[in-house]
Amino acid sequence: PSIMPHQNLATAMRIASSQKTSSSCSSLTTMRRTTFSFYNRKISSRRRSTRTFISASNDKPAVVILPGLGNATEDYEEFKEELSSRGFVATSIAQVARPDWLRNAAGIVKPSYWKGTLKPRPTVDWYLERINNAIEEARNASENKDEVVLLAHSAGGWLSRVYLESEDYANAKWVSKVISLGSPLNAVPLDVPGVVDQTRGILTYVEANCLSPKSLGIEWICLAGTYKTGVKEFSRERFSDFIVGQGYKQVCGTADARGDGITPVESAQLQLEGVENIILEGVFHTPVGSNNEDRPWYGTKRILDTWVSKI
Repeated sequence: PSIMPHQNLATAMRIASSQKTSSSCSSLTTMRRTTFSFYNRKISSRRRSTRTFISASNDKPAVVILPGLGNATEDYEEFKEELSSRGFVATSIAQVARPDWLRNAAGIVKPSYWKGTLKPRPTVDWYLERINNAIEEARNASENKDEVVLLAHSAGGWLSRVYLESEDYANAKWVSKVISLGSPLNAVPLDVPGVVDQTRGILTYVEANCLSPKSLGIEWICLAGTYKTGVKEFSRERFSDFIVGQGYKQVCGTADARGDGITPVESAQLQLEGVENIILEGVFHTPVGSNNEDRPWYGTKRILDTWVSKI
């Protein structure tokens, strides 16, 4: 049948409307594609920036935490997390359990133990092996494999000196710096009445025979806390200070010394060329029993902030 004029007009209008809608859809599709492409480029750029940042943080040295006498690996997990949050992502803790320290009792069977002339090796070889393994672990996790920093707590300090001079441990050569945290590093004075060398001569040997940090070609920083000052005389009012003072006396020969509750300041410092000694006011000796308010230890968040730049 023939098409009337008004039908032709309606058909033409539908065609025009269809073309307009198609054109609008095409423009919208193009706009969406352009917008998606723009944001995709921005996201890609951000991802590249993030990768660059992570790579830069991994340029920090590998870090190894060395537990102190009587402590265990798990005591330092929070410390490790604090270091990681500051970019030291390649941090390991030497694997030590509390019963491991009983291995040191092996020295009792030696005459040198009773004479007070005990040498550190082979009595502490078990700990030296743990240091070596922890360094291996930290280096494997680090992009910067040429620098290892030891954070040596308490006995870990003098044990580090024994480890670093030994030719039996291949990973010792990677250590570039040691930061000791409340470590007794000096020989016990034997001419003071009532003083008994609790290391049975080991610290005397270390002081007399171990190479200095300068001779080893490494940096050494000593941190010493001043949580409590001991007293010589007993009194009910200062009973805890008296007990702490008696402990200090066994380490440095003097009861009325300042220290972190275990290690006196003068024992925690090395008076050797090239060594940097830092005193941290109000700092407690160990992570066990510490808190962020009135008993912070060396690795507590607000204390770490004062010396983390030294790593």
